[in-house]
Amino acid sequence: MKFIDLMEIIQDEKRSEEYLRSRGVLKSFTSCSNCSSDKLGMIRGDRWKCYHCKSEWTRRKDSILSLVRMKYSEFILCMKFFELELTAEETASQLKINYKTVVQLFRNFRILISSADVINTSNETNILGRKSELIGIYSIGDKFFFDFSESRTSNVAKLKLDRKRISDSSTIFDVEIKVIKTPQVKQIFDLPFSFQKFIRFTKERLLKFRGTDRRFMRLYLKEIEFRY
Repeated sequence: MKFIDLMEIIQDEKRSEEYLRSRGVLKSFTSCSNCSSDKLGMIRGDRWKCYHCKSEWTRRKDSILSLVRMKYSEFILCMKFFELELTAEETASQLKINYKTVVQLFRNFRILISSADVINTSNETNILGRKSELIGIYSIGDKFFFDFSESRTSNVAKLKLDRKRISDSSTIFDVEIKVIKTPQVKQIFDLPFSFQKFIRFTKERLLKFRGTDRRFMRLYLKEIEFRY
């Protein structure tokens, strides 16, 4: 959506809520989870109510908005800034909202982007767990995907991610990327321009993620894959 159209929506919280509900971000409930009655309605205080069993729940239930405390209009702007590739720090500064809240929200965006490929990042230690790590790339048509599976044979190439520890930090690292040529994919480097374009795209975006915690590197790579 163009920014000029977005500005009309975010001027009013009610309209912002309706927009998020129309896009499926906010859930429209058709029955009560407690008694299964369909006699529902929206009431004051940002809540749904079942008129049969009198139970109430927030309008943000079962949505990504239940994880953060912010206005609907702020959430919409956060989505737009994420789309435009502003950092969490820049977004928090522009909107004057809590930086940690934006970090959490952006991380949830990346988890949604990663879909079934996402891992439990809180326990992740393998990805970039050492000084250097090899990650494969495979292709389906003109699309390229990072290969985190040891069982898959990457059909394009491998990337070598080198990392060095930032001063006075035990978990934060700079990351550099190199393409590794192997005999079985050597001819690839003489053929599709799209692969070279994907590598340039990846390198440019990894510069924005320098200094990231290794636990979340896979999420950043999946975001790069999605944006390309």
